[in-house]
Amino acid sequence: MVRNHEPDPKFVDNLEWQLGNELRRQRGHHAPSRPVFRVVKIAALVMVSVVLGAAGMDVSQQLQETWRRELLEARLAVQVEFAAQRLQMQRETAALMQDRYEQGLLGERDLAQLQLQIASAEADVMVTRLDLEEVRSSGREPLGELSSPLVDERDFVSERVRARMDVARRRFQVTRLEAARTQEQVALGVTDEREGRQRLLAMREAELQVQALEQRLELRRQYLASEITAVEAELKLLEVEAQHRVGLRSRQLQSARMDLGTLQDAERAGALEATFVSQMRTRIAEIEGQLSLAQRELQIVRRELERRAEER
Repeated sequence: MVRNHEPDPKFVDNLEWQLGNELRRQRGHHAPSRPVFRVVKIAALVMVSVVLGAAGMDVSQQLQETWRRELLEARLAVQVEFAAQRLQMQRETAALMQDRYEQGLLGERDLAQLQLQIASAEADVMVTRLDLEEVRSSGREPLGELSSPLVDERDFVSERVRARMDVARRRFQVTRLEAARTQEQVALGVTDEREGRQRLLAMREAELQVQALEQRLELRRQYLASEITAVEAELKLLEVEAQHRVGLRSRQLQSARMDLGTLQDAERAGALEATFVSQMRTRIAEIEGQLSLAQRELQIVRRELERRAEER
């Protein structure tokens, strides 16, 4: 039995995540100091309630009022219904498209893209249902951080990632096939090299998305197995994301520079206005800035990880 003057472990765990989520939301919106002061004030009031025993009442139930849970459930139930309707519409469209494909009016690429949209709609339904189930089990908003606690021994975080994993893998397969076909067309002279590079970039981006989800699942497993701390889990995720951005931006920069050379040749031949060359130079400058930022982010995160490793 938990005494009135001793905080319930479940309540302390919930309080930690409530405050953590509030701080993360404030940082994400670049809020001024006032909201942060409000969080501190809330924390002080809550801890006073714990010390005084809150007149013998369950404080965690006070924080998780029934009306808030009912409101969340109502909203998510509507979102589930909307997602299911979108899925049904996609399936009906797919049936019509399949008939046109069999009649030779549509190509395999169109059909593959439609199937990908269906898979994405299916994932939306699954994820929204998982959110609703988590609210019903926990009485609070769904949590998506790698270090989020289990809910009744259930890992909603990993379940949501796996739901998105199937879509990401299908997207990678579609983009890989499209890249291969485009390269064949480039070799035959039917499609220009710029189009081929764009297809390769799309394939690489889809591949990185799959890898990011796989690594997210692995980091979640490590955290739940107490192999890494909550902070280490979040830092390692930031490292993965920054590393992927570096790889993608590097490829984008290489492709853009090649495109610039093609445009410059066309301009010198009088087949293209100088405006297009100027626009490409601007695009290159933007990618260079994004690459520099990603490299800096990666450097900062890795330095912090190294510092923590040395302190062990």
